[in-house]
Amino acid sequence: MTSVCVVIPLHNKGRHIARALDSVQRQTVTPAEVIVVDDASTDDGPQIARSYPGVQVLERQAPGPGGYAARNLAIRSAKSDYIAFLDADDAWEDGHLAALTGMISSAPADTVLFGTGYDEIHPGDLVSADVYRRSGGGDRLLPFAGFVRVWLDCGECPVWTSAIAAKRSALIEAGLFPAERCRRGGDKDLWLRLARLGTTRVTPARSAIYFKNSQNMVTSLSHDNVCHCMVHTILAMVDSEPRSTRTLLMRLANRETFQYALRTAKTQRVRHASWKHFRPWYNPLQFALLLGLSSPFRYPMAQAGVRLKKLLA
Repeated sequence: MTSVCVVIPLHNKGRHIARALDSVQRQTVTPAEVIVVDDASTDDGPQIARSYPGVQVLERQAPGPGGYAARNLAIRSAKSDYIAFLDADDAWEDGHLAALTGMISSAPADTVLFGTGYDEIHPGDLVSADVYRRSGGGDRLLPFAGFVRVWLDCGECPVWTSAIAAKRSALIEAGLFPAERCRRGGDKDLWLRLARLGTTRVTPARSAIYFKNSQNMVTSLSHDNVCHCMVHTILAMVDSEPRSTRTLLMRLANRETFQYALRTAKTQRVRHASWKHFRPWYNPLQFALLLGLSSPFRYPMAQAGVRLKKLLA
């Protein structure tokens, strides 16, 4: 029987944690464990979490970016075979764990990562995330090259953190979340490393909810003007991959570098060091824009980059 541990990092999300835990309690499949990691919160979130029966609350003394170290602590502490992640300001539909455990039980033995679709809720709007339909739709098994290709084709990582389950042993083998080297983008960095260890199974059926209107979102933080941490991960793995996969990986590194530079350029000049590994022969126009974003005339170029992003969407 599939055992699943729900892992929730918590840092100053007292306004939202009850919504997340209520959605866990409503699941038609009961998880074997629920671990909330208090990442040095200063509000009442940990007390709210402790009020839920069966919820184990672990504590960290200093907050870490992205909740990466908090999730790692929970993964190491868990006894279940699989980990289902949920951020403290997101929620699940009642059948989410049933969908994930169903996927797990019917998947090939080498499948290490499972993801469902999700809805995004913005202030005043409900937006359906259409990632998997744009990549061909349907329940799919993706080998590593296919995982990267779907990422490139749909413009988004094929899985989203609050809508996945992963094999615990594979998470540990992949090296867990990059708590020591990533301030942002560490989730995607881990999913890429994890997908390399086996097959990924995704379904477009939406069973999770991404509340993009939540208080204290990590996505509201300013960007570090440094090379995206996932680029270093790609550079470390690329030489051992077949040539066709190497090409896909370098295109992915270019994409993440360019997107990161566009976001950084909204507030500051983009440093050359942040995109020094960009391969211009794959994306010459983006390379020209990166040169502009690194110049003293960065703001007109940033606006041009935003227009290009819309054209390429």
